[in-house]
Amino acid sequence: MTVSVIIPAYNCEATIERCVKSILSQSCQDFEILIIDDGSEDDTGAVCRRLAELSDRIRLISAEHAGVSPARNKGLENASGKYVMFADADDYLEKNCISRMLSAIESGSADMAVSSYTRIIYGKNFPVEKLQKSGLITKKDYLENTLKDPGHHYFGVLWNKIFKKEIIERDKVRFREDISLGEDFVFSLDYLRTAEKVNIISDRLYNYCYQDRSTLSRVHNKTIGNCRNELANRIKIFDNYLKALKAAGLYKSRRKRAFHYWIVFYIHQLYGMRNEYKWTAAENSLWKKEILSNDYIKQALKIFSGFEIAAEYLLFAISQDIKAFVKKLYSRSRRR
Repeated sequence: MTVSVIIPAYNCEATIERCVKSILSQSCQDFEILIIDDGSEDDTGAVCRRLAELSDRIRLISAEHAGVSPARNKGLENASGKYVMFADADDYLEKNCISRMLSAIESGSADMAVSSYTRIIYGKNFPVEKLQKSGLITKKDYLENTLKDPGHHYFGVLWNKIFKKEIIERDKVRFREDISLGEDFVFSLDYLRTAEKVNIISDRLYNYCYQDRSTLSRVHNKTIGNCRNELANRIKIFDNYLKALKAAGLYKSRRKRAFHYWIVFYIHQLYGMRNEYKWTAAENSLWKKEILSNDYIKQALKIFSGFEIAAEYLLFAISQDIKAFVKKLYSRSRRR
């Protein structure tokens, strides 16, 4: 078996079939599909059992609900392929995805390959902007590229990448089960510890489907506890990121760019308190004091000027207004 494709599945009865069938119809047929049913409470399990009857390439593994990281780790434990890819149950692959990713990782002795992708938002296609030049690059170059936007899907997610199972097992790379946000990025950073080369291809091989799950409602109902959890996760992610940058000899020369990660978080929190969170003045004051006491945020605020932060806040606020306007137009069109 050449490629193992791991799909964590939780309450995705409406989309899992499209995802699996997009893999079954690949131009390259040397793969297995491992669906990890993470204790779904809807008919996901029944849909997956029916799909498993279509092909002996599909293996369905049932588990108690524990979250995406334990599900993916279970997939890694059972994967028999030389290479590992991941897919999310909401999404689907282009027909030549596996063959192109295989070609990319096998050419030039690459240890990881990364492709572009298309975002599908409310049924409209938005090809992701090009963040890297195509071609074989070193791990150091790849990490330097992440500094453009370490929080971007392109770098953080797994589904636009292919990995060597040999490196995963040799270095005991697994998903951190104590991280509930950004665990994909940490996995990639851990994988890159001993990897040497990364092959970048511009092909848009994956379709990331944004699902409207009442995001606005979740934002408005956000509590300080939710924000504390996000901050704790970001600290763990950034700890790993700094280790990777230091090991690659990039930290000293790129320190300001690295700490921009915290300016983004700080701006998002200020905007949320002013425009989104349904909090009291006392809660806003408490949370602002907490984030300003964080060591990473304090360092970031010393590195960036007040003008730089204000300008970036303004740009973010404008982008949020545009998103809200587009969402409103979409909602109106659906009602007609």
